[in-house]
Amino acid sequence: MSDSQLSQIILKDQIQTLYHDYALCLDQDNLDKWITFFTDSCIYRVTSQENYKLNLPIAAWHSEGTGMLNDRILALRNSTLYRPRYFRHIISGIKIDRQNNDVIYAQANVLLVETVIDFKTQILLSGRYIDQIIFENDQYKFKEKVCVYDSVLLPTSLVYPV
Repeated sequence: MSDSQLSQIILKDQIQTLYHDYALCLDQDNLDKWITFFTDSCIYRVTSQENYKLNLPIAAWHSEGTGMLNDRILALRNSTLYRPRYFRHIISGIKIDRQNNDVIYAQANVLLVETVIDFKTQILLSGRYIDQIIFENDQYKFKEKVCVYDSVLLPTSLVYPV
């Protein structure tokens, strides 16, 4: 095995770990830590497949920078009243598309399910992540994370990160 092949295997493992840790953080409702997965000047979007294909700016969630992510989390924690619920992010098919200078372009499938006490578990969202990842401060971080959901509509308003 060449050094190049070994480097690619190590990189793939590190990117898979990033996605795994990201999902675990959200599923454990650790939103303060969630913000640390992003660069300070990140872009975070959740948009429909149709809007993504047509390159339309319309998104169910659009944040630029960790300040905007933090505002959303504060609003969720302090002003939104809702029944306790559990989320599970199932991420699969993680693929590194390419690497250009310091940016890694990757994508993965995502399925988000929600369980509200006394209700059936429901699928909230299926789709894919289309991400730009960089190595910053000794860890991989999302420079841009776009979640493209498959449906035209979401079953409920989207208040929790995907």
